[in-house]
Amino acid sequence: MRHFDAWILRDPYSIFHYYSTGHRWKETIRDLIQARQICAPLSLNNASSTPSSPVDPFSKTHPMDPQTASAFITKLPLEIRLMIYEYAFGDQVVHLVQVKDKIRHVRCRNTTSSLDKNRRCCPVTPARWRTNGLAASASFSSSAASASSADNASSNMLYPHTHPSLPSNLSNSSTALLRTCRSIYAEASSILYKNSTFDVDDLTTFIAFSLSISSEHLATIKKLTIQWTPVWQPMAGEEHKSSIYSHTHNDRLWTLFWNRVAALAGLEELALSVDLGSFAAANAGANTGPGNGIGNGGGGLIGGSRLRLSIAEPWVAPLLCVRGLASFELGITAKCDAAAKHFLEGSLVRDAVTLREHLRAVMCSPREAELPLLPGVEVQDLSMQMELLRRCAAEMEMEREEQRGIRPRLAITAA
Repeated sequence: MRHFDAWILRDPYSIFHYYSTGHRWKETIRDLIQARQICAPLSLNNASSTPSSPVDPFSKTHPMDPQTASAFITKLPLEIRLMIYEYAFGDQVVHLVQVKDKIRHVRCRNTTSSLDKNRRCCPVTPARWRTNGLAASASFSSSAASASSADNASSNMLYPHTHPSLPSNLSNSSTALLRTCRSIYAEASSILYKNSTFDVDDLTTFIAFSLSISSEHLATIKKLTIQWTPVWQPMAGEEHKSSIYSHTHNDRLWTLFWNRVAALAGLEELALSVDLGSFAAANAGANTGPGNGIGNGGGGLIGGSRLRLSIAEPWVAPLLCVRGLASFELGITAKCDAAAKHFLEGSLVRDAVTLREHLRAVMCSPREAELPLLPGVEVQDLSMQMELLRRCAAEMEMEREEQRGIRPRLAITAA
């Protein structure tokens, strides 16, 4: 029995990892686990299953080799070396992906990150729930019966970044330079983070990435693009604890994700793309008047995600902790037929523009400043938002205190 317990703890595909909530998964999910098609998610307490202390290139305990035999270090002045590093790393877009227990990346073919591409520029990189009609089948259903139906329909779409061709498309070349010696690492590592645009489409992946690098490097990140596909509206009581998507889409992750974004002290450019999925008109005679758009949760459409676009909505509250930006962009994308487009377009565009301007006013304000006055928004609405945000932050701090000093369970290892 002791040996069996040891195997259970080490096998990431073990059903043991799927009973943390006391929920007994359906046979289809258990078959996927045993067939090793899905495995346990990353532990958020540590960036990997085998945590290690970050290397300090300036450690006095292990002095840095001056590399006196290297002509590159001794002959070229620092200014020239920095120019070489910037050329080597380039102004690149980096798609962050999660491959088993590792956070890896794919260098984009494009030099700029587009809000409306939804990672179609690199088709092996999107999270699996973003490549099909998941949002249409699993989003914003308040009944347990609807949640169960969505789970059955999408049970094989649980974890991100599992495209079969992804491993062969992972990038190593640009970061190989940093592994040559500690001297080059100390000079060049910050340039990699400063010049790159980091593109993320999974909450857990970015959280784990932010925990895996040093605070100094985290503070040098200047550009971030977030490609988000909602399964249900966060912070609105629509989360289903028994759903297989509760590992990847839940209120705790949503709040923690934006806390980690707010911790990027050097962040200057933030872009948020919200992909609402695919819509179709329920019938040709649907009323297309004002007030029926997605921004107001109107009817007459099937599929897609009914995300309410207003700064007064609870799901927006965690975003308000992000301050000090130089620029903020918001993109709302959806696929729809001609009738659905006519039904959606007016109110969706109006609500999206209003939300973008409100968020831009808050996020581009100084970090320590009070919330600015926003046209058309009551002060008490934002007060409620900030109270919700403070409560979430306090709960997360309590959870971190409880986890401190506890050795995390191994979550993912190589099969």
